[in-house]
Amino acid sequence: MEPGLQTTSVAHVRSRAERRAAALRAESAATAALNTLGQKWVLRIVHALGDRTQRFCELQDALGGANSATLSQRLKLLEDEGLIDRRMVSEVPPWVEYSLTEKGADLRRAIGPIDLWADRWAATPANRQ
Repeated sequence: MEPGLQTTSVAHVRSRAERRAAALRAESAATAALNTLGQKWVLRIVHALGDRTQRFCELQDALGGANSATLSQRLKLLEDEGLIDRRMVSEVPPWVEYSLTEKGADLRRAIGPIDLWADRWAATPANRQ
């Protein structure tokens, strides 16, 4: 190599998962929670499961016909977050039941005041000022 010439280092290219992990570390806990809770059906699932343990189809009916694939994804997300329990019942035919964990029940209680706020301030177009 000639004197005075320097090699340029190749910038480290991080994978999508590495970039996502770095971004998540930079977020506040509230922001991270809202990213999960803001996904379609999530709060309605938590609310519906607060009433009782439900099977997939019962939950789908309680939500007014959520798409099966989307509902499955949201249930998996909530299970991964520790908000719901998934219990396989091995009878003939086998089925799966979903219920809130202690963490999920605590979230449901926290949603109550938000519902009250929304009823007062966000429910009608006239209140959106």
